[in-house]
Amino acid sequence: MKHYVVSNDHENAVNGTAPDFERLQCIDVILYRSSDKASAEMVLEFYRALNRLVDKHSYVVNLRVPVEDPAGGPLYWAGRTAIFWGDFETAWCPTAAEKSWVSQVLNLSPRSILVGGAVMLLAQLCGAERSTAAIHSGFEAAAMELGIRNSGTSTHFSVDGRIHSANTRFSALRLLTEFVSLDHGEHLADTLRRYVGLTEPRRTTESQLSNRLIRKSNGDRIVTLAVETMLENIEDPLRISDLSDLLGTSIRQLQRRFLCKTGATLLDTYKELRLERSNSLLKYTDMPLVEIASATGFSSRTAMSRAFFKRYKSRPEQVRNGRFLGHALD
Repeated sequence: MKHYVVSNDHENAVNGTAPDFERLQCIDVILYRSSDKASAEMVLEFYRALNRLVDKHSYVVNLRVPVEDPAGGPLYWAGRTAIFWGDFETAWCPTAAEKSWVSQVLNLSPRSILVGGAVMLLAQLCGAERSTAAIHSGFEAAAMELGIRNSGTSTHFSVDGRIHSANTRFSALRLLTEFVSLDHGEHLADTLRRYVGLTEPRRTTESQLSNRLIRKSNGDRIVTLAVETMLENIEDPLRISDLSDLLGTSIRQLQRRFLCKTGATLLDTYKELRLERSNSLLKYTDMPLVEIASATGFSSRTAMSRAFFKRYKSRPEQVRNGRFLGHALD
């Protein structure tokens, strides 16, 4: 089995091991057939995005096909999520060899998600007379005959909190954000929805740094206002005294609260936000470097280059050239 470590905006195939994080969580995407691996890329992208937004926590995504390797015992499934990756064209009817494998996974995984045609597994393995699921219209008649009740919604949370469902692969992403809300809070879930395009962004330029700081502060009102005000004043940076005046607090109180809630100083954060914006402009626009320096509050291209190299260990020219070569800088 290949393990895809979705971390730091890239994936690596590893041999049963993963990097050390404060908390590691595994997601097993179980494919109906090996050819479904390409479609499962959206799950990899989802957790790659989540890893960029969450601190000291990393998700590992494993792609699996029933019976090709052992289902795994209780120790393997402790804390894991199983996603049965069906589509809306094919009902998932396990072979005799697969039934035991799938049943073992559903019984041991503390959180399972049946997607698309995979909801039909409820009838074969879990007692359909007690089952309610989000069912795609293409399977509704067959599911009804088997005793599976349609929830009438695109996603369904089970009462026992174990076996959930989504009627399509796209709605499965919305369901996954609900689990992010349960595990990490609604602020991060809402940020992730905007980040991956499930909802409209609140501002033209999203900032990963601001998202992390606001989440770390547990959505503290002063921290949120400070970060958003700094983002709105990137081109012409405010003095800390002006920032505190706008927020209706003293300089000392603002600095202490920001440091206490985020572990970062205001000045360092402001500079980091400006460098983050310059990095984005280098990668995604054709603006000349001198204009980028002006747009991010630096007195000159040289000043921006010096600060940029100190932060990213790379020069702005290298990032701009890398864009045309298909490279990216985190």
